[in-house]
Amino acid sequence: MILNKPFQSFQVDSLSKRWAAVLLLLFAWGVSFIFLQFPPGDPDFSQFMYWMDDLADAKDYVTYYNAHPLRTVITSANLIYLGCFLLYIAFMHLLGLFYFTVYVCDLRKVPISKAPKIYFTRIWWLILYSATLCIPGLLGFGIFPYIYLFAIPAFYVRSGLVLFEKMDVYKASLVSAQKTRGHKFSIFLELLVISMVYTAIHFIITQVLAAGSPGMFLVEGFLRAYIVLVIFRNMGSRFHMVTVMDH
Repeated sequence: MILNKPFQSFQVDSLSKRWAAVLLLLFAWGVSFIFLQFPPGDPDFSQFMYWMDDLADAKDYVTYYNAHPLRTVITSANLIYLGCFLLYIAFMHLLGLFYFTVYVCDLRKVPISKAPKIYFTRIWWLILYSATLCIPGLLGFGIFPYIYLFAIPAFYVRSGLVLFEKMDVYKASLVSAQKTRGHKFSIFLELLVISMVYTAIHFIITQVLAAGSPGMFLVEGFLRAYIVLVIFRNMGSRFHMVTVMDH
């Protein structure tokens, strides 16, 4: 088992061009704050949660559903919010991948000025691949959510292989599963530490700041942006470690 340096992934501003990391963090923070402060549609799904509880307690699911169809508790505004939330997640993922590209360029002593070209030349393959797996991925998560405990470590260096080794996404997926042999458990542990840090800090701010306040959204928006960069920095470190060992 090979672990990265403890908490090195949290040093998101540690680049030769520190301003690049700071700008990305500020931009991601702004996007998160705007989404939290001015959510499109209706983020209140309390009626749906009550409906789920009542459905679970019903003796006859079919009769209950016919009397209380799903459309009575899920509004069009809820669907708008859900769609925009998925777009927000996708956008933050793309921002994280751009930071990943910049960070790997920095590790490989490639001028950071070349990072945009590397990113925008190859990112479309990842977007297309993700789009083709969107519905099957959501279904898989709904049926067996723990599959991601195995899938994420296996495909952890796939993005790097696409962006820097110019592999097609499907080949990169297979190669990633091979290259992460001996790394999967340590990747899982590192992601577990990151998620625990995020959960602990999020719990603290929810106890200190009023729910729904601008201050709460500012702090939570920053925390989300920061953790996204932390995860993709960790991914960059692991990709660099694997490729250096190969060469």
